[in-house]
Amino acid sequence: MNKLKTRTGLVLTTVCVFVLFLFISFCSNQDDKQMNQRKGEIRQPKEKVSQEEMKGQVGEKKGEPLDVWAKFTAAGWMGDGEYGEKYIQLAEAWKENPHSAPLCIRITYTPGPKKGWAGIYWQNEPDNWGDEPGDNLQKIGYKKLTFWARGENGGEVVEFKAGGINAPGKAYRDSFEVNLGKVVLEKTWKQFTIDLEGQDLSSVIGGFCWVASRAANPKGLTFYLDDIYYK
Repeated sequence: MNKLKTRTGLVLTTVCVFVLFLFISFCSNQDDKQMNQRKGEIRQPKEKVSQEEMKGQVGEKKGEPLDVWAKFTAAGWMGDGEYGEKYIQLAEAWKENPHSAPLCIRITYTPGPKKGWAGIYWQNEPDNWGDEPGDNLQKIGYKKLTFWARGENGGEVVEFKAGGINAPGKAYRDSFEVNLGKVVLEKTWKQFTIDLEGQDLSSVIGGFCWVASRAANPKGLTFYLDDIYYK
């Protein structure tokens, strides 16, 4: 009788251990799935504005303007922008008061405590700081880069440039750099031009860039961009 009880106890113990093992394995698999899902969500880039929403044509033929909005990706976040949307909010499909309907770009920058400046490059490939080659636009003959900009309130100070990506140790770089310098935006739309005459456009990684600082905008700023074209 005692032997029977002992065997029964061993069987029940074995079954309990087996069930517990299955339960732990199941929970572990679920945690792995959730972790992988989170990683996928973190690594997956934001969906770009659909081509149907894009207003211009990409254009890489001689005589045709090249739409920076459609050709390049706003993936080169710098300064406080390295912390993601904590200090910069980027809306590439803003519908309120665009220069050319139906959309424009809205950017809000709230200065962070460490860097004190921020900017975004529109790059030929997402997060390309020189690991991938630039686009060769030399033979197309672009002479200028034009864009429209306005401030939320007027008085916002922003620096605009094209090219200039030249990270140490990287295999590729921009073959040019042109800086428009700091401009004071108005509340109404105004067109700006970056002169490309005589520039080497054989390697274009950073097609367009803006930079703003806490020193020039102590309370932060909101501004808008539209119709950014190589011509």
